[in-house]
Amino acid sequence: MIQQINKRIAIIGAGLGGLCLAQGLKKNGIDCNIFEKDAAINTRTQGYRIRVNEPGRKALEKCLPKDLYDLFIATCAASRSGMNVLTTQLESSKNDLVESWSDGIKETPDLKPNRLTLREILLQGLEQNISFGKGLKDWKELDNDEMELTFSDGTTYTTDLVIAADGVHSKIGSEYCKDQKINTGNITIYGRTFYSPETLETISPELQKGTSVIIGNQYSLIIDAMVFDLSKKDSSWDLLSPVSDYFYWAFIGNPEAFGLLQSDFYNHSGEEVFQIIRQLTHDWHPQLKALFDHADQKSLSITPIRSSLPKKPWPSGNITALGDAVHTMSPAGGVGANTAFIDAALLTENMVNQDSISIAVKEYEKKMRLYSNQAVELSLQGGEILHGSHEKNQ
Repeated sequence: MIQQINKRIAIIGAGLGGLCLAQGLKKNGIDCNIFEKDAAINTRTQGYRIRVNEPGRKALEKCLPKDLYDLFIATCAASRSGMNVLTTQLESSKNDLVESWSDGIKETPDLKPNRLTLREILLQGLEQNISFGKGLKDWKELDNDEMELTFSDGTTYTTDLVIAADGVHSKIGSEYCKDQKINTGNITIYGRTFYSPETLETISPELQKGTSVIIGNQYSLIIDAMVFDLSKKDSSWDLLSPVSDYFYWAFIGNPEAFGLLQSDFYNHSGEEVFQIIRQLTHDWHPQLKALFDHADQKSLSITPIRSSLPKKPWPSGNITALGDAVHTMSPAGGVGANTAFIDAALLTENMVNQDSISIAVKEYEKKMRLYSNQAVELSLQGGEILHGSHEKNQ
């Protein structure tokens, strides 16, 4: 067991996947150090809700100690099975593709944690293990099979194993693991609308029931009612940022559907995004349009949708990666974060059960390439469901 041979482990990135791995290692008595490029845990907004499916839930349960896992479950928004498929006039619709866009486990609907809340939970107990302001600049292999990491602030760290969990722009993912990412040509526009007496009165009650999907011309809109059960609140919530009920919503589609060019959607202010949405929705049903009229403009953002290409094996060693660092996915499949959690649980299991780092990494990468390639394909298929066209290389 690797925890018995006192190896140094460095995790690059304190996102959901990296923190999940760190929790799994700590749970099994394996020390690690985490290096995060951001100056603090809440430096930037990183979305509002994620969906955790059954495989993702099981992976989190494997990695988290029971108290943190229970806190994760308690702080999720209420979940309901199925989706409401609607038109822009709030008429009931039917779409076989959308109805098939699930894991088929009706009795266990996806969990809906607030993203920042989950990240704060994953950080618990790791405060002494994490260093902020440490963007990875370079790495080199030393003669004794160790790795020397160089960070953007000029400091270095020597380790026996480095795991890149630093997202879509990971240097290790692209240069060492040969992960090739493409711009699919599509974008996500996302935001949130807080609950209030006024919003609940003006927004359709139909949208206040779980998840709704609206299929448009070259785009789709997903709306999720995020309602938290504060009756479950106890002292374990005290270290978490307060969260109010809100509607999470996201448009996914071709920039042209929103009156944008491929090259001009990177630097829009919240007010500009607000006006783009108002123009798109000007003739929608008033009780749907109200969702955007009351939106929190500070929450609005446009991001390009990227995807990895299928991976071929690379030389296995004492460098590896997980999550978006090695398999970026379109959000249309809803499996990106879940796959990162599965990576973390699998790598933890291998580190516990194997006698050497090299074998643990090799076996992890062999399995990870198989299921991550499948997950990438599922996400691209989800893109076809949500805006009626194949996502492609641009």
